[in-house]
Amino acid sequence: MKKLNVAIIGQGRSGCNIHGKYFRSEKNQFYTVKYVVDADAYRREKAEKIYPGCKTFDKYTDLFGLEDIDLVVNSTFSHQHAPITIDLLEHGFNVVCEKPFAKTYEDGCRVIAAAKKAGKMVNAFQQSRLAPYYRKVREVLDSGILGELMQ
Repeated sequence: MKKLNVAIIGQGRSGCNIHGKYFRSEKNQFYTVKYVVDADAYRREKAEKIYPGCKTFDKYTDLFGLEDIDLVVNSTFSHQHAPITIDLLEHGFNVVCEKPFAKTYEDGCRVIAAAKKAGKMVNAFQQSRLAPYYRKVREVLDSGILGELMQ
């Protein structure tokens, strides 16, 4: 099976220590980190060491025109998630966006519309959905024991 080529934007906590940790692990049989984007030169240098053979850039727009990327992981600053994800989708990339997916409902709708228009996949990374504590919270909320929830 061919491994999918991945670009990770951002090498902070999420990009390096959540997504990157998985991509570097023995559990990963499906992905190769081919590109890393980070404005910080130290993080780019570190990425070149921990993702063998990857190429690094300081701006995500440097990915535009590269045709060997199967998936982009958007781990930028939270306020940048929606606009960068939309830009990536409009340039033909499938995107996994770190949470929050968008700041507002309207921004989220724009992200989804951009994915549909481009015919590309977009997904929010919500690693807690399957965690036992999250399932218990869902169970309590769904049970109605707390009454009608307003927020």
